[in-house]
Amino acid sequence: MRLRIKSTNLTLKIISWIQLIGGITGIGLMAYLMLNTGELSGAILLIFLSGLALFIFSIYAGKRLLCERTKKAGIILSVINQILQIIQFDISGNGLSYSSGIEFLVGIKNNMLSFDFGIIKSSFNMSINTDSTDFEFIINFAAIILIIVLLDIWKEFREENKITMANKELR
Repeated sequence: MRLRIKSTNLTLKIISWIQLIGGITGIGLMAYLMLNTGELSGAILLIFLSGLALFIFSIYAGKRLLCERTKKAGIILSVINQILQIIQFDISGNGLSYSSGIEFLVGIKNNMLSFDFGIIKSSFNMSINTDSTDFEFIINFAAIILIIVLLDIWKEFREENKITMANKELR
């Protein structure tokens, strides 16, 4: 099953740019929030650093997809990046949500079905022991689709590698 936009290279470039732009947008978001937060305690600083690390990872994964030599590593890193974006939750004041670049969210927010879609949209929210009684459980279907496409491309690369190895053995 070839899930591509015209070609494998174009598909990887699009996924790469989604991650790069999402990571840059996310770093901008984190910088804005840090500048507008009054006092930074240890827990808040940890939350900011976690968000920054995730957005930097998104940029790194996207950059690796663009380079021909590091494309396979880029696929692995991109799959990891997308796995981190699949589930978003907030249960009784403890939660985590992260998306970088694109999201198509379906889930439950306070006992109601919720849908959201965003392109060039980055978000990060981590809450630890807040007074909130909210309940959210959301799935990012854009991340799932990107994982399926990336794994399909990985499979294609493995098959090409097997053919190349078989041809070398025949010589």
